[in-house]
Formats: sequence, structure tokens, C-alpha cells
Amino acid sequence: MLALRSNAMRKLIVLGAVLGIVTSAVWIYRFQTASPVMNPELHQAVGHVMAEETARLVGHLGKIVIVTMDTRRAPELKVQVQAFEQQLKLIGGISVNATLTLDPGDNPKFRPGAGLSAKRFLKIARQNAGADAIVSFVGAPQMSDEELAQLKSAPKLVAETHSPQRLVNLFQKKILLSAIVPRYEFPAPGPRKPQTSRQWFDHYFQILAPDTPMPSQDDVP
Repeated sequence: MLALRSNAMRKLIVLGAVLGIVTSAVWIYRFQTASPVMNPELHQAVGHVMAEETARLVGHLGKIVIVTMDTRRAPELKVQVQAFEQQLKLIGGISVNATLTLDPGDNPKFRPGAGLSAKRFLKIARQNAGADAIVSFVGAPQMSDEELAQLKSAPKLVAETHSPQRLVNLFQKKILLSAIVPRYEFPAPGPRKPQTSRQWFDHYFQILAPDTPMPSQDDVP
């Protein structure tokens, strides 16, 4: 009798372990394959404002280059870029010369608002000297004075970025003319519960320009 109970207990333990492994595997699969786009209205709002800032800077007949990344690792960027392109069509007149999709590989620095290096930006600027603006959804590069000196002329830069305080020289040289950054000034304007696209943007983001006082490191989330 004791042996039978012992065997039954061992079977229950093994079965429980197997079920635990299966449950964990299912949870990991669902977690890793689930889309992180939890708030499409917010990401659409970012795209809309990026388009509006671009149009403000280049006019309605400007030529631009879009810089983004492989969206399999950042599907929210797909929402942002699609909203950007749709808003450009509503504005009218602006033409997209090229859309450059960077492959981040295993580089963890790449994400919405970050990843564009000085070396890559210099190459893009040289190859697209005839464009009126470069619109980067993967940040603005941190550049030394020596690297900036290599830019005889460059298209205007509009960028979604997370580190504006590191980009003072880009603002001073009037290369970066509009930066979309996470909101650091509170309270945010508008209602506590956003309804419109612009309200969503203003609730979580704000715009910096060359004449905007730069936030300190402690200000930026």
C-alpha cells in the first residue's frame, strides 16, 4: 500500500513539474510575441506632431528622408511612421525621397528615440545633401566639434530623442531644429484624460527647439 502511494505521489510530482514547464513556456512565448504597442493613440500622436514640425520647418514643397529601424523589435515605431506619413499626405506637398530602415542587430541602444550614431548620421547627411530635412525616429546623434566640422552643409534634422541635454551643440549649430522628447515639465497641459491626438502628445511629450532652455540631466526621465 505504501509503495503504491509512493508511486502515485511521484507521478503527481512529475506531472506537476511537466505542467509547470509547459505553462512557463506558453507564458514566455506569449510575452515575447505580444505587441508592446499598448497605446496606439499615443504613438500615432507622436507621428502626427513629427509631421507637423517637419512641415513647419521645410514648407509644403520640401523633400525629406525618414530614418527608422527594423520594427520587429519596436513595433510602436511602425505606428509612429505610418501616422507620420498619413499626416504628411493630409498636409500635402512634402515628398519623401527615401526611407532608411536601420538594422540594429543586437545593439541594445536602438529603440524609439535612440540609436542613431554620429558616424551613421554623417553618412546619411552626405548621401542626402539635396534633402531639406532628415526625420529621425531613432534619436539624434551625439557629435563632437570635430564631427560637426565635417558637415559643410546638412539637411535640417527633426528627431524623436531621449537625451536632449547631450545635443546642445546640434541645437547651437542649428542642425537639430526640432526635438520630440518625453515630457519633463509638469503639470502637462490639457485634460488629465487625453481625448485628441494633440492632447495625447502634450500629456507625455513636448517639443524642444534651438531657442528652448535645455533641461538638466535630472529633468529628463
